[in-house]
Amino acid sequence: MMKRMLILVAALVLLCMPVLNASAQSTVDVIVSAGTTQAFKTDAVSEEDLTAILQAGLSAASAINQQPWHFAVITNQETMKEIGSSMSMGGMPAGAPAGMPNPPAGAPAGMTNPPAGAPEGMPKMPASSGAKAGLGDSPVAIVVYMNEGTASPDANFDCGLATQNMVIAANALGLGSKIVSAPTMALNGDKHDEICEKLGVDKAYKAVAVLLLGYADTDVDGATGASVRSSMDEKVSFSR
Repeated sequence: MMKRMLILVAALVLLCMPVLNASAQSTVDVIVSAGTTQAFKTDAVSEEDLTAILQAGLSAASAINQQPWHFAVITNQETMKEIGSSMSMGGMPAGAPAGMPNPPAGAPAGMTNPPAGAPEGMPKMPASSGAKAGLGDSPVAIVVYMNEGTASPDANFDCGLATQNMVIAANALGLGSKIVSAPTMALNGDKHDEICEKLGVDKAYKAVAVLLLGYADTDVDGATGASVRSSMDEKVSFSR
């Protein structure tokens, strides 16, 4: 009897292996093929999908389980515009650079300056005639806030893991995503406390990233000037 049961279990494992391998391959495909969405449709993201994405973020690894994040979900376009206006009206942190220096002599042709307010010394970006989505261009924006008061040795890294988890979940669900950092200057600027109150976030927290979510609009050119990924030979070394 026991022998028959073992044979049955072994048969079931063998039958399930192709399914498990396909599932694993599908997950890898999602991660490898996930690109940055530069144009979004106006279609709303379902509550079910949004909940799944947020749960993926909450499930991210964090040092000594400090979970130093808070996710502020924005679906109100007026709120997005309000934050966007803070960016254009100088609602930046004290001491933030007003603009970027001129490009260095001999810089490659076909390049553009980094955005105003970007850290000094930031390299120039590839020129692009394609769409470049920003805050207010997607139906959902998730502001990732960081609690610097936890015992985490690197809360910023933990928040990055949570953000990437949400990107992977969004792509697995057929949604597009884009991580942007420029709005954090306004979110942490002169109107920081006012925006935190509006979003229901502890005023002691600091915005570290904004994740844009929605369905990709493939009718708009979001690929022109897209970055080429480095090869494994360039970025990976092995010690066997």
